[in-house]
Amino acid sequence: MAETGSARWGTARLDGGKVLRWSLLHVGALVGGACFFSWSAVAVFAGLTAVTMCLGVSVGLHRGLIHRAFRASAPVERALALLGTLAGLGGPIAMSRMHDLRDFHQNQPEADCPPYFGYREGFTRAMAYALFHTWHPRDGAPDAPAAPRVTQDGFFRGLERAGPWLQAPLALALYALGGAPWVAWGILVRLALTQDGFWCVHYVSHVEGEQPYELPGCAEQGRNAGWLALLSMGESWHNTHHVYPASAQMGLGWRQPDPGWWAVRGLAALRLVHDVKSLAHLPPRLGARLRRPEPRRTRRLCALALRRA
Repeated sequence: MAETGSARWGTARLDGGKVLRWSLLHVGALVGGACFFSWSAVAVFAGLTAVTMCLGVSVGLHRGLIHRAFRASAPVERALALLGTLAGLGGPIAMSRMHDLRDFHQNQPEADCPPYFGYREGFTRAMAYALFHTWHPRDGAPDAPAAPRVTQDGFFRGLERAGPWLQAPLALALYALGGAPWVAWGILVRLALTQDGFWCVHYVSHVEGEQPYELPGCAEQGRNAGWLALLSMGESWHNTHHVYPASAQMGLGWRQPDPGWWAVRGLAALRLVHDVKSLAHLPPRLGARLRRPEPRRTRRLCALALRRA
């Protein structure tokens, strides 16, 4: 698979290590999930997936560490980062670095955004880039290092070094509580479906759904894929997120369910996070504009939802 249109910044190359790890994980998930099926194991899979993806990835890593949409004490921030790393998508440093690098390229004109960071070549290629390729920047290409408060934190560096080995103590605990079925579904099936599901949602929320706002000159605008809202923990309100990146809230009112926002509000009620930013507190991103004038009634409803949020 050739990487076209990327000579200015770098190239994406097939990574044999990623292919091998993905293959072994998915074979293990298929065999383990089939041989050790139980409804209690499925419940463990669902519960761990919800906790690690909602509190860990969506709230802790994405809205918290990367976008600073709320503040938290160091113990709370580290606990959320631990849950996010247990999701199996990467540690806080790697996730922050890749997010910022992807954000940089997606905010370039379409001709300058490499296919590795865009979604112009269809679902199959987008998934292959995400799962099996590694980005190699050219000399002098812009870098997007994670913030020093992330890279210089000893706990975050420890999570980064531990990587997949963090699953080992969790696997031991699951085995002690529920035996092999809990390990198969709570570790192998969960990691396989989390990895594939994360990138599927990421793809869909950039190519399908409503696009109420336009970001002139940006290769990727994001879409609001409402049918994925609950499964994505609210992340699929992606056009809204592109326009209000510093907001902990992505869904607007009850018609746009946002589990990640509900979790942030719950943490705030428990006084575990503070200085929470919402859509009502922030102006749209500079240059963003509505694609078409909103009817007066729609404007009133949106304003009412923002006041209630």
